[in-house]
Amino acid sequence: MKRKIIPILFLIPSLSLIIGLFYYPLLQTLWLSFYHIEPRSGEVSFIGLENYLRALSDVTFYRVLINSFIWTVLVVIFQFLVGFYTALLLSQNLKFRSIARAIIILPWSMPGVIAGILWIYLYDALIGPINWSLLQLGFIRKPIAWLGSPNTALFSVIFTAIWKGFPFSTLMYLAAIQAVPNALLEAAEIDGAGIFSKIRHVIIPSISPVIKLTIMLTSIWTFNYFDLVWVMTHGGPINSSHIFPTYVYQIAFEWFDFGMGSVYGIIDAAILLVFSLIYIKVLGKGWVD
Repeated sequence: MKRKIIPILFLIPSLSLIIGLFYYPLLQTLWLSFYHIEPRSGEVSFIGLENYLRALSDVTFYRVLINSFIWTVLVVIFQFLVGFYTALLLSQNLKFRSIARAIIILPWSMPGVIAGILWIYLYDALIGPINWSLLQLGFIRKPIAWLGSPNTALFSVIFTAIWKGFPFSTLMYLAAIQAVPNALLEAAEIDGAGIFSKIRHVIIPSISPVIKLTIMLTSIWTFNYFDLVWVMTHGGPINSSHIFPTYVYQIAFEWFDFGMGSVYGIIDAAILLVFSLIYIKVLGKGWVD
């Protein structure tokens, strides 16, 4: 009996935290999604699936959904490409390699709010160095409001997210590349393989479990990212850069429509659940490999 009870007693604090910080808020959000809460009086009224029907019939919902997938796909793909090739570069015997490894982690370690404020200045149409540089080089004729135009706001934030997040991928791939046996690389070189052949046929197959796990992890983080987008654009202009986390925040905490905000939160959680299940499956296969 003691052997059964003692492990349970040790698990109770952790289980209490998980239930209190995860399951209870999730169930409360699900409950709120079926109700309408009057902001002024606080009166709660049950309306069933009306909030879900309102969301699915709203054009903004599909705009947010498309933005979320564009945001996630582009950020994850380019974080992989930039991170992988940066890791290849840092794995070479270069001068000042240790300094470069220390510097490259700075964007990732920077808080999202600080990074957002920094890039607001860089993108500024009047005093931003990006517009100034492009004007001096002759690529543009007049300053561009990168964060003020519906055509460029989302992609500007995407570029910033790639800059901020690729060092994590670099560190993961660099550690994996350094674990590739030198004998494999030397054998490929003896067989006449060039740099691209070694990358394709030796390095990528050897580190494929790490690549899969890193891509899945960055997909989950990116889809649920909030602070960088909110600080830079607040989801605007005209909802052009809204993703699920920012739109949920605006609906619930600026418009005080907690029922509709809960609907978007539940849909966001459902999509993240799919990512998480895939991640768990890949994680298990990665450990087997």
